[in-house]
Amino acid sequence: MIDLLRLHVVWDHRSAEGERIAERISRHFDGIGMERDGVAHRVPVRFASTPWGEGSTMPRPVDLARARHNIVILLQDEEMFERRHAWNEWVSELRDRIAKRGGQDLYVPFGSPTGEPPLDQDATDRVQYQRRKKWSGLADHEARDQRLLLLLLICIREHLRKLAGKTNREPIFVSHAKADGDESARAIVDFINSTKDGLPLETFYDATELMPGEDYRERFESEIGRGTLLAIVSDVYDSRPWCVFELTQAKRRRRPIVLVDIGGRRTSRTFPYGANVPRVRVRPVPSDAGWIEPLLVEAMSEGLRCDLFEQQANEASPADTLVLPRPPELFDIIHRDRLPGRIVYPDPPLGDIEADLVLRALAAASPATRMMTLGEIT
Repeated sequence: MIDLLRLHVVWDHRSAEGERIAERISRHFDGIGMERDGVAHRVPVRFASTPWGEGSTMPRPVDLARARHNIVILLQDEEMFERRHAWNEWVSELRDRIAKRGGQDLYVPFGSPTGEPPLDQDATDRVQYQRRKKWSGLADHEARDQRLLLLLLICIREHLRKLAGKTNREPIFVSHAKADGDESARAIVDFINSTKDGLPLETFYDATELMPGEDYRERFESEIGRGTLLAIVSDVYDSRPWCVFELTQAKRRRRPIVLVDIGGRRTSRTFPYGANVPRVRVRPVPSDAGWIEPLLVEAMSEGLRCDLFEQQANEASPADTLVLPRPPELFDIIHRDRLPGRIVYPDPPLGDIEADLVLRALAAASPATRMMTLGEIT
């Protein structure tokens, strides 16, 4: 069985910190994005650290043949630097094999937290290392882990987008109500665009980013159609027509969506189609941006889950198929002028109550359309 995507974490076996981070990466990718009934999308993670055999200090070579796309994550530190000559040879051989696979794989090196220079061949080839020494000002291990996960997720999604021929970066569309969500939305946008943090993400915030004379509805539709929607769900969010437009437009375009619940008191009426997506509860602190990075990790994780599912489902399905990155709902059935012969969505199958409602709608709108999970056709 060939995996679509596999991660390999590489570190020196003497490094307790390298092992800790590798385990943290593994736990995160063991279930990314939306979870339903205890089932989440799993990306296999393999470790390369333990010496291969008697008298060896180096791990077994990474097996690149077991996945279509491999992401090799190097955790450089002072222990690796002590054996830099052996590691330089090991990594150079690995990079040669990656190059021979024609750009399908990605090498992601994270530099030493204590500032040791990159491995010699990487330095000669001008391979950029993520400078973890700059993270010393972050609050604690968890904050540094969140930074690493966020950058790793961004790298993976950008790599897969380029392989699919998509050259533009995917923006984070921050949907919010001006009345009580603007401060939180602005904090997220400012954090992403801060030169201090240097996150390789784009944002779309509101109409102030438009040029005079531009069709704002058309621009909003365009940005939502290529982006990940981060909806700041405040007390009045569901009652604002433009917020409802942005959320439903993201659903129409089958984009990744994460709801950010910052509600303070009560919502007089929730939008009926503002569900069926991940929701994260946060309490923004104006003086502390520590709540933002875990939120971005959630958004990028849901985005990667959607990316991987859609690729797998499109490859496994005939042409006349609607691929939904979320379980089907009435919204998906009713708003379309025509439904294809098949609807495919992520496992597990819908529960009886949800399935009954959707099947009744299908029977009325498109009786010939069949609904199934990806697991049922592969």
